[in-house]
Amino acid sequence: MRRLLFRTIHDIALMLDRERERREQSPTAAVVDRQSIKAPAAQKRGFNAGKKVVGRNRHIAVNTDCRLLMVNLTTADNSDSAGRDRDGLGAAGIKDRIMHRRHR
Repeated sequence: MRRLLFRTIHDIALMLDRERERREQSPTAAVVDRQSIKAPAAQKRGFNAGKKVVGRNRHIAVNTDCRLLMVNLTTADNSDSAGRDRDGLGAAGIKDRIMHRRHR
């Protein structure tokens, strides 16, 4: 319930901010990136062999104005595609949740 409420507030604030900037309410482009972070005390963690990090991956999606669209945390042993698709950070998930949504 709290997560849904936070998402709704975030989405409406994003749309209102874009309207204030005289842009379309919904972003049309997004950039997704991943960062491996050390998290030795985390309950769920993995080992990223490429970066030699024990911890978690932070997947972030921002639009072209650097406004935060979505964030997802996974264990470090997950691939980029698994992290994106797990919680909707893939192209389809971002499009369904943020893009082409209208605030009325």
